[in-house]
Amino acid sequence: MARKVQKGFTLVELMTAVALAAVTGLVVLQVLSNYQASKRVATGRNDAQISASLGLYVLQKEIRMAGSGFTLPGGSACRNGIDIAYNGVAISNGDPVRPVRIVDGGASAPDRIDILRGNSGFGPAPATILQTMAAPTARIVVDSDLELGAGNLILVAGYDGNKICTLMQLSGPPTVDGNAWELLHASGSGAPFNPASPTALFTSAPTYDVRDLVINLGTHGWRRFSVVCSDGGVPAASNNCDLASYDLLGTAQTPSLSSVQSESAQIVDLQAQYGITPGGQQAVDAWVDATGDWAAPSLANQSRIRAVRLALVARGARDNGSVAPASLTLWDDGPSNRKVRNLSTEERHYRYQVLTVVVPIVNSIWAGT
Repeated sequence: MARKVQKGFTLVELMTAVALAAVTGLVVLQVLSNYQASKRVATGRNDAQISASLGLYVLQKEIRMAGSGFTLPGGSACRNGIDIAYNGVAISNGDPVRPVRIVDGGASAPDRIDILRGNSGFGPAPATILQTMAAPTARIVVDSDLELGAGNLILVAGYDGNKICTLMQLSGPPTVDGNAWELLHASGSGAPFNPASPTALFTSAPTYDVRDLVINLGTHGWRRFSVVCSDGGVPAASNNCDLASYDLLGTAQTPSLSSVQSESAQIVDLQAQYGITPGGQQAVDAWVDATGDWAAPSLANQSRIRAVRLALVARGARDNGSVAPASLTLWDDGPSNRKVRNLSTEERHYRYQVLTVVVPIVNSIWAGT
């Protein structure tokens, strides 16, 4: 029976094998290191891309729907303004209806966007008032219940849009009165939009007549979209921030992340401008910040707003190195209208995604307002 002879190794061969193993190990470690670095880059960019896309989707949808329920086939339902109260305070005293309002954040904070709209399917089909109201607090008798319920918001307007509108809240469900329905809008804790004495609160608290209109606005009301951070401050490398939405009137002016609805995570900036026309036209010929005359647009200026330009900045995962430029360009129309966000040294350790889009305010455009 043959014997198996075990081959021996010389010292040189052993050292060569060890060296090859070490080199192989280094190559493997280098490949893994490069893979991890590439993964961090891809993941950081993907996270930022997804967050920015989700945020823009939400904002585009809301801006396109802004003003829903506030227009008639002939134009605005509230050409002469609107009365809105909340908890006994006049929020709008015959002011113009502003479906979209940009609140400028100044040099160091993100902008905020307020959206006024209804969310009921009955907006295009208002009910008609059948009896003249005896007083601003009187019941409203209409020809349809519009599928309204207690707590729903209604817009009461002139049939031709030439009366000051009033935003009211039902204090109970509609009640049947023969072939008509009665709408009650008493003041109280369950209906904060109804003041106890409209005539004492508003400069003009109208009553409404036969043929005037009631529009079901549903439950949406007035909402704000803004960047809300974990520490209540402005976005920085030391905090986490989300694009959030909340009830503009029923939420604290400086909300916490726990008190709002998060729409998209890791959003660190939101900037916006109005797209305006020369007047009486539809094509946008200029972009303006929400400052000066455009901080609270007059009725004439409000009718010139046709679109909103948005820029959203999302932040990805942190990197050990400095991976972002010193500043991010949000839009650049030349020296007179260029928007950038400067980054601190610590903020440059993150990767960012900037998305910019122009959103038409379609309800205003279609109504010719």
